[in-house]
Amino acid sequence: MVYTRRRGTAIVETPDGIVLVSVDGETFTLPGGGAKPKESERDAAARELMEETGMKARSLTFLFSFMGLLHKGTRGGYFRNSHKVFLVMASGTPRPGQEITKVAYYKGSGVKLSQSAQKIIAKYRSGAWSRATSKSSPPGPAPRLSRRPPP
Repeated sequence: MVYTRRRGTAIVETPDGIVLVSVDGETFTLPGGGAKPKESERDAAARELMEETGMKARSLTFLFSFMGLLHKGTRGGYFRNSHKVFLVMASGTPRPGQEITKVAYYKGSGVKLSQSAQKIIAKYRSGAWSRATSKSSPPGPAPRLSRRPPP
């Protein structure tokens, strides 16, 4: 049986790059973690960002969902993370907290990323999420068109 874990994942863009965290100091992932019972993935992303980096989320915008790879659990069985990915505007300087040993920034290379982080960042940078989001968003007001007099 495969357990699906609800996870809130934060993309925090800074002038230095996208904020990354690492437990082992070698492989980096995006800040975030499992949602507690009755906690939304959005709230989990903000909580985990604070716990892992000390940064305070000021605003969170849902970008897209991402299904992670299959992992063997520490207590047996298998699980995969069902990420809800948010673009987060945050305050503070990221510093390692809780289980995090190192914080880094991603600008396109130079950092070893987890497979999920690679795929999530690639989708974010491609802009594919904005097209998907706009298609699934409820229609807004009609765009204003300028009227030109006929020639």
